[in-house]
Amino acid sequence: MGLYAVTVVGRDRPGVVAEVTRALADRGAIGDSSMMLLSGYLAMTLVISAGLAADRLGEGLARRFPGLAIAVADLVRASSALPRAPEEAPSSAERLPYVLTLHGPSRGDVLPVVTGLLSEAGCAITSMTSRTSGGLLAVVADVDLPGHADVASLMRRTADALDDWRIAFRPSEPAVL
Repeated sequence: MGLYAVTVVGRDRPGVVAEVTRALADRGAIGDSSMMLLSGYLAMTLVISAGLAADRLGEGLARRFPGLAIAVADLVRASSALPRAPEEAPSSAERLPYVLTLHGPSRGDVLPVVTGLLSEAGCAITSMTSRTSGGLLAVVADVDLPGHADVASLMRRTADALDDWRIAFRPSEPAVL
């Protein structure tokens, strides 16, 4: 049994999510998934446990959905190829969940600036969405801060980097499954 990340991108239309998820469920068990529209295009990533090899799974899906770009990544193979971290990541008990929201004029450097600041502070970005409308950009990011993080310092550095932006950084509510 393999564990795969299946990415699907293409023009949105009614029923396409239902069709793709049914085809995947027919081939294995769907785990985590994320689906959204990006500038009118459907973008889906799903984790699936299946008895097929990655290439056979991808070929079968591509034949069934010729108008969609579909990629299948073997998660077990990909994770075993990564170098091991020198130290263990902090447990979830040692991390502080926060939500960062940003609103301001659309410019190309915002995401790399913000993600760089979060990375320097030792934050793990667990989810991030950005949307543009007219000349404005909105960003919402769920982040896990290390327990020792200096939130005030991170806020000041973010405000300095994005001085014409509205910025909010608040503790998040616990997720309920």
